[in-house]
Amino acid sequence: MQFKDVIGHEDIKQRLIASLKTGRISHAQLFAGDTGYGSMALALAFAQYVLCTGDKHDDACGTCPSCRKMQKYIHPDVHFVFPVVRKAKSPVSDEYIGEWRQLLHKTAYFGLEEWYSEMGVEDNAQAAIYTEESANILRKLNLKSFESDYKILIMWLPEKMNPECSNKLLKIIEEPFDKTLFLMVSEHPEQIINTIQSRLQRINIPPLEKKQIRDHLTAQAGITPEHAEEYAHVASGSWHKALRLLNETEEQVYNQEKFASLMRLCWERKMLPVNEWVGEITGLGRERQKSFLQHAIRMIRENFVKNFGIDQLNYMTEREKKFSVRFSPYVHEGNVIPLGEEFERAYSDISRNGNAKIIFTDLCIKVMQNIRP
Repeated sequence: MQFKDVIGHEDIKQRLIASLKTGRISHAQLFAGDTGYGSMALALAFAQYVLCTGDKHDDACGTCPSCRKMQKYIHPDVHFVFPVVRKAKSPVSDEYIGEWRQLLHKTAYFGLEEWYSEMGVEDNAQAAIYTEESANILRKLNLKSFESDYKILIMWLPEKMNPECSNKLLKIIEEPFDKTLFLMVSEHPEQIINTIQSRLQRINIPPLEKKQIRDHLTAQAGITPEHAEEYAHVASGSWHKALRLLNETEEQVYNQEKFASLMRLCWERKMLPVNEWVGEITGLGRERQKSFLQHAIRMIRENFVKNFGIDQLNYMTEREKKFSVRFSPYVHEGNVIPLGEEFERAYSDISRNGNAKIIFTDLCIKVMQNIRP
C-alpha cells in the first residue's frame, strides 16, 4: 500500500516521510485511532515507503521488487503480529498468516469482526496475542535482514497482548536490534501497559473529514452525492463504518431489531417475552453480545439528541430513523443518563466474561424501571 492509497491524513503522511528523509525515525511508533480512521493503512504505507528501493520522493515507487512484495504482503523483512484464537498448542500469528494476507488484500480498513470472519472462528472466541508470540518475535527480529536495511514488525491491536507477552516484548523495545522498526496499530491505546506506552512515539490518527468520505464513496461506490453525504455524516469519520453502511450487514439489522423489540417489551413490562428475549441474546457469542450493547448505547444517545430537532447532531441510518420517530420521546432528561449507564455496565460485565443470562436479565429489569416510571 502506498500513501496515495490512504484516505486523507496528508499532514501525518508528510511527517512520516520527513522522519525518514531527515534520519529521525523513531524505532517504536504507535498509530492510535478508532476502527476505520486509517491507522493500519498508514502503517502499511509507511513500511512500504521505508523499504522502497526505487525512486521515492513523497511516496514509494510502487514498482521496485520491494514494493511489489509489500503489495502482496510477503516481504521477508516485514513481520506481522495480530490477535489469534487458541486452536493449537502454539497460538501464534504465523498460523493465520494466509488469512491475514487475504484480509489485507480486501481492505486495510477493518475491525475485529472482519478478522474473526476471516479466521472462521466462533463468535464467542476471544482473540489475544499470547505469550508464545514473544518467542516468535524474538526469533524473527534476531535474524539478519534479507533484502532491506530495516526489519519491520507491524503489530495490530497490541492492547490484546497478555501481560507475560507484554513484559517480554518490553525488553525487546528497550534494547532493539539495529535497524529494527516497531509499528503498532491500536484502537484502544489506553489498554496497553504503561511501561510499553512510555517507550512508543504516539501518532494520533484523527477521524476522516466528512468531505473525504463523501468523495471516496461517490468515486468508488458509484452512489449519488446525496446518499454519499448522508453515509459520510453517519460514518463519523470512519471509512470502515461508511462501507458497512453502504453494505448493511446482517448483524446491523439484527442489532436494531433486537433493540427495538427490547424497548417495546420493557415498555409493556411483559416478563415472559422478556425472558425469551434474554434467552435468545445469551445464545449469541460474546462478541455479538458486545456489538449489540454498543449499538444500544449509541441508540440511546441518538434518540435523546433527536428530541432537540437538530438533524446535524444525529447519526442514524434510515432504518434507525424510522424507529426513532415514535421512540425518541421516551428518552429524555430524566432517564437518558441511567439508561446509558445500565447498558455501559452490561457491556463492561460482558467484556469481563460475566454470566450473560444474569447480566441481560438485570439489564432488562433496569430498563423497565427507567423507560416507564
